[in-house]
Amino acid sequence: MKPFFRAAAGLVLAAAVNAPADQPIMNMMPRWDGGYGVQFFYEYLQRDDLLMGDDVAFSGFREEVHQLHIEGVYTWDRSIRATFKLPLVLDAWREVPGPNNEKLQQSDEGIGDLTLALPLKKYFNLDNRSGSWTLAPQLRVPLDQQGEDDYDFWDRVWGGGVNLGYEFETQRFAFATSGAYWIFESAEPNELHYSLDLGWRFRENADLLWETDLHWEDDGTFFASGGPALYWRITDLIHSRISWKHDFHSEVGELELDHGNGTRLRVGIGFVF
Repeated sequence: MKPFFRAAAGLVLAAAVNAPADQPIMNMMPRWDGGYGVQFFYEYLQRDDLLMGDDVAFSGFREEVHQLHIEGVYTWDRSIRATFKLPLVLDAWREVPGPNNEKLQQSDEGIGDLTLALPLKKYFNLDNRSGSWTLAPQLRVPLDQQGEDDYDFWDRVWGGGVNLGYEFETQRFAFATSGAYWIFESAEPNELHYSLDLGWRFRENADLLWETDLHWEDDGTFFASGGPALYWRITDLIHSRISWKHDFHSEVGELELDHGNGTRLRVGIGFVF
């Protein structure tokens, strides 16, 4: 067993990079003993330029990714949950420069890396406000080896880390923030994530939110993105969510080219029991 995996096992569970910090179901459910659910998200990601640092090295060299995320949750006690996230790359391609700076296209598809998590919740109820603290150790499991081709959207390495979050809601407003630190084996850089979500409950069963994400890597990579999200509880059983985020700042490591300056769309439906 690799030394890194022994360390990750010692943490019990750890975290993944490409998988968002959001927890099934839609960050909302279930909040009762024995509750369980599953959700499906379609995700479209496009990036417009090939960067070196924060400079555009090759303008118009695009990356485009289509994924289906299958995610589930089981709640033993309202304070202890287990979750999984399994991404399927339906179609992914990127453009890179050839010997004469012409565009060459590389592609990828197939199963991504599995994320297992154990969110631990501490709930509180105050005057006109209720919320929770969350400690969520997670584990990233590579389900396939790194391919022999030049493009793997997922890193295909073991990863470990922990997420700490705080959230509360009133009759009309919602607030959520979280931070996470990730460690990966091999040559993959360590990462730090921060998110801040502000929401307005304009109906008893619907929230309109603004979500902001910050992403650092210890090779100099830094992304700042944000955008609106809509959560809609169709019935007590069926929940839906749509979000769109734009990269307001894109900066990659200085040692190699990578894509940036993009947007991300996620559309999902969840079922809770």
